Amino acid sequence: MACLAIGLASCVENSPKYKELQAQLDSLQGNYGTQKNLLDDVFATLNRVENGLKTIRQTENILTVETNKDGVDIPQEQKVRLQSDIDAVQEAIKQYKSQIEQLKKDNSIKSVEYKKRLNAIQKELDEKSATITKLSNLLAEKEEIILQKEQTIDSLGQTIQGLQEDVTNLSSEGERLKNKIDTQDRALYAAYYIIGSKDDLIKSGVLSRGGLFRSAKVEYQAEQNAFIKIDYREISVINTNAGKAKVLSNHSKETYSIDNVNGEAIITISNPQGFWEQTKYLVIQVQ
Repeated sequence: MACLAIGLASCVENSPKYKELQAQLDSLQGNYGTQKNLLDDVFATLNRVENGLKTIRQTENILTVETNKDGVDIPQEQKVRLQSDIDAVQEAIKQYKSQIEQLKKDNSIKSVEYKKRLNAIQKELDEKSATITKLSNLLAEKEEIILQKEQTIDSLGQTIQGLQEDVTNLSSEGERLKNKIDTQDRALYAAYYIIGSKDDLIKSGVLSRGGLFRSAKVEYQAEQNAFIKIDYREISVINTNAGKAKVLSNHSKETYSIDNVNGEAIITISNPQGFWEQTKYLVIQVQ
């Protein structure tokens, strides 16, 4: 019986029908293996894309907060880092979108839910791409605003420096003009006087000997160093330190008076402009 069973089995295995069924089984097993490997690759790709989306969402939140800070100038080092992160996210989105496109072109998986999942992922990738592009543009705008601010500050700095130089020049010019006016004023209102006895005045070269005193001649600029220089706007009273005094130089009688105060002759000039009009040299002879 055993031999019979073995013989029958051998006949079956060698029959054309058995061989055909075995070939079909081998084909199904091969297709199953291929489909399984394909599905493994598809879902591995989907997992990578979805995990990448999680990272993109986290990075997007950080970039949005950092880039949208109002009224804060982003330091150069931080701007470089933000732009580098934005570029990296854009490149990742580009790669993920390419992978989803490849999966959509493969019609080996007919599942409706699978295709919905692909479309949802693609939509979110498009949205993230648009958001990241906006953030990149915003960062570029901030860079331009900061550049304009720096240019404005530089321009204002140059303007201020120019104004400071103008002020310095004007101040120097004003000081020069003031000194010039002061010099002119001192020259315009300068006057000279000398007090002394007749002999003292002669020794000083102010009077020349001419016999009687009434014929004595006043030498107005004979010895200017002997005179005391004054600003006649500041002097209206002259103390002679003598009991008697008379004015030898030519001055209007109506513009001054000689008064005795406590035994001293005091000359009071009541009209300085008129007093000094004819001569700027005052000669006072005392006794």
